Amino acid sequence: MGIFSARPSGPVKAPATGYSLFDSQLTVSGDIDTDGSLRIDGVLLGSIRRADTVVLGVGASMRGDVNAREVIVGGTLAGNVHASERVELQPTAIVTGDITTQVVLVQEGGVVNGQVQMQSTRAGMPAVSAELAIPPGHR
Repeated sequence: MGIFSARPSGPVKAPATGYSLFDSQLTVSGDIDTDGSLRIDGVLLGSIRRADTVVLGVGASMRGDVNAREVIVGGTLAGNVHASERVELQPTAIVTGDITTQVVLVQEGGVVNGQVQMQSTRAGMPAVSAELAIPPGHR
């Protein structure tokens, strides 16, 4: 009978999956905070103030800033990106805004209209900054 008396007192919290998905049929207006990962396949009109990993899928769009550990863009983003570790722009990505991160990967076809500032991963090393524009024929 001891197993029945071992119930925790108070409400039991459901385990977090750590992953949220905004379907391609979904449009959301407002800012988002999460400790987990977030994938957007629809439209977000607002900023992601905190997240672990953010994936903006191919065909998705977002108007707002992104603050996360890692950001992967396959769609269209109008806003600044601050990733504490890494940003990846896939071939279909268009970012209109500044990017600040430690590591950036721009696959062929990916576009940045703004500045890219790379923070050093080593103490004492200066940050590197570059300005990128849309390549001819991509406007």
